[in-house]
Amino acid sequence: MLHISFKNAAATLGFMILASACSNEQVDDFFKKIIQAPPSSIERDVKGHDQIYSVHAILRMGYKGGLIGVGPNGDDSVTVYNTYHVATDSTVVPITQEIDIVKDDNGEMTVTTSRQQFDVVAAPNIYYGLELRYYDQNGMLINHQFSAYPFIKDKDGVSVPDENTSTLMMHQHFFGIGNTTLAADDSLKLNSSAAQQGLQLAYPRTLTQPATYIDRYTFREDGGQAVAATKFSATNIFAPSNFGYGQNNVVYNPELAWKAIERSGKPEATQPYTADDGKTYNLFRVIDMMELNKLTPEVFTYEYRDTDPVEEELGKLFVDSYNDDFTDPDTDAPRQRYGETVGLLRQARSLDAGAPLDRLGFKGVLQFKLAHICFSLQVKICNILNKGQQHVGEPEKPAKYVNAANSENGYLWDFNQIQSGWDSFDIDYPLPVRVIADVKDGQEKCVADAKRFYPSIDAAQLWMLLTQPSSFFYKHRRSVVAM
Repeated sequence: MLHISFKNAAATLGFMILASACSNEQVDDFFKKIIQAPPSSIERDVKGHDQIYSVHAILRMGYKGGLIGVGPNGDDSVTVYNTYHVATDSTVVPITQEIDIVKDDNGEMTVTTSRQQFDVVAAPNIYYGLELRYYDQNGMLINHQFSAYPFIKDKDGVSVPDENTSTLMMHQHFFGIGNTTLAADDSLKLNSSAAQQGLQLAYPRTLTQPATYIDRYTFREDGGQAVAATKFSATNIFAPSNFGYGQNNVVYNPELAWKAIERSGKPEATQPYTADDGKTYNLFRVIDMMELNKLTPEVFTYEYRDTDPVEEELGKLFVDSYNDDFTDPDTDAPRQRYGETVGLLRQARSLDAGAPLDRLGFKGVLQFKLAHICFSLQVKICNILNKGQQHVGEPEKPAKYVNAANSENGYLWDFNQIQSGWDSFDIDYPLPVRVIADVKDGQEKCVADAKRFYPSIDAAQLWMLLTQPSSFFYKHRRSVVAM
């Protein structure tokens, strides 16, 4: 079952694969022996940094605050998001949520925390700070390995950027809507065995029981009608023969999902199927992923809030010198950060306040737009190997910096703008999300919806949190994490 993609197929073969510098075809041949799911096109052997062995994802609730002084002299003012690391507050929905994903003995990535999904609320004043921390098999944090911007000596002895080995210039997280979930570690002994199994074809679904697909984000559409499967279409979903696109009434069924995978890409994909419930189903094509990427902002938005260094909190004051693999081109010395305040990550790791910001995605701010839905927040670190031009006739630059439609923001791509042909990923995994309530529904319904999942919450406290976050979070002011 393919839930997550890495450079190496299994922990037990990791060193063998690296030692033999195996090709993508060899890795895929190995995967074919242990999984039965749609094939992966991900390049797993990416050089320049260590293998990602585990993921620690932290989601902190917060709100948009005022200005904060950052930079070498603390006089570069940026708007800050105040998010909060609060272990418990049973009067409201979770403020801080954490999910750990670790490679098990079989090489499968599994959830090892009791929390298997993030529960969030759609509200105009509420933002969620997402921090992603990656570790190698030795437990070492390796986020910084994706932000290297080294210098070398040219023929005249002058220090110049070594863009060919810069990991900063070729890496970026992209965030979209996925269609799978991860399995949970068996040792968690959850009440529901089904909850421990990863799901396939798990496109956005309602929170009703039984859950039904959200058609707009699931099925391919042509003239207001769902598009029937062909024997060549690789990914399809079973729906009743009288399926009406847009009615959101196709029930998600894990068994039917696996049957759809078995039949897709074969002649029988065009034939009706009678399930154990006696009902007749037909296969319909799923939405094109590039089209789904375009629709993602209807469900959630993401703002990159990477810091420099990437592993430090925005606004932190350094009281000691700091060396994070950056060499000052003028002095040939590592960057000294004594007395400096951590600011946002800028292109070429510039310390100049006016330099355009960069985008990596180890830290960012989410806001959820569509409620009463569960979906997989698909996280990808793309290793962007392509190059292009900002202007015709100019030297080529890494494709990360050639979005001509975004010249005012450093020619960067947004969180959902992964391009066709960018198919080399260091990691690609889902974080399940449930948007359990919506402030737009009014206090009574919003609180009632949240109580379905958290019965002990206090209605007044929850409403204050969602509509007056600055007042609510004052009591937690010592737990603020600036983003």
